[in-house]
Amino acid sequence: MGGDDDFTDALAADLDPDTWVWLPGVDYAAGWRAARRTADELNGLLALCGVERSTLRAIADTDALGGPVVRLEGLAEGWLSLEELLCLAAHARGDSA
Repeated sequence: MGGDDDFTDALAADLDPDTWVWLPGVDYAAGWRAARRTADELNGLLALCGVERSTLRAIADTDALGGPVVRLEGLAEGWLSLEELLCLAAHARGDSA
């Protein structure tokens, strides 16, 4: 295998069956559709706030039981933009960060 054992061991350690095994009879499509609606709304809000989709975006997914899950994925630039927005929102509410 030419020294790939470390890579293979690390990859196997990172695999979580709950994130990729589908159970029979679970309606994953319904959960994904609900997550997709929420992700689309969040992406719209991020865009309205000037956050480029290429730097931060919401992604629809499901959990092992088909429940809707929305993940945020992005580059450091996008996360810094989100941090700035959250600080502004906290300040507007009168909360200190």
